[in-house]
Amino acid sequence: MILKNVKEMHFLTGRYEVLEPNLGHDCQRIELDLGCGKGGFSLELAARNPDTLVLAADIKASRLRKINNKASIRKVTNLETLRVMAWELIAYFLPDDCLDRVHILNPDPWPKAKHSGNRMLSSEFLGRLQNVMKPGAVLHLSTDDEPYFEWTQKAIAPLTQFVEYPEGIDDVRGIQTEFEKIYASEGKPVQHLSYILKKDSTNI
Repeated sequence: MILKNVKEMHFLTGRYEVLEPNLGHDCQRIELDLGCGKGGFSLELAARNPDTLVLAADIKASRLRKINNKASIRKVTNLETLRVMAWELIAYFLPDDCLDRVHILNPDPWPKAKHSGNRMLSSEFLGRLQNVMKPGAVLHLSTDDEPYFEWTQKAIAPLTQFVEYPEGIDDVRGIQTEFEKIYASEGKPVQHLSYILKKDSTNI
């Protein structure tokens, strides 16, 4: 079911269907904040870019309710919250070639070796993600964890359609997630990566 009220969220569980790309909005661009957490980045991104529909996706409904409340207070109407698992979102719910930019910021690094299989940023996941990104779309990744940063670089290296593109995030460098603000106060750096997606149908 497609909901248009910013005070509500999309519960994408139990039934698989492809969403309408704009979810009823008249926006020129669509950006996904995957694993949006408390939503500080999503909200600021939407507030600065009224012509962009921001999809804020997370598995925790309590976080998404708070994001919707903040959006209502700030009168941010170009933001939609999605309660969904990341894999299910990109595999079932989003149509191909619908996203202009994807942000995956400070995902759980699962630092123990025995838990590394739980990491979101695998080659398999990123390979599937490129299907729902438009030609020329930008992928924005960040982490405070150095081993995970190196893991991410290795995971994306075989995917030659992703080409490094630092300028793809120039407009959002001043927007920090809640985690990044905490790390900054502790003097702990957060590293960012940005790639542009080169599909066969585009000349980049």
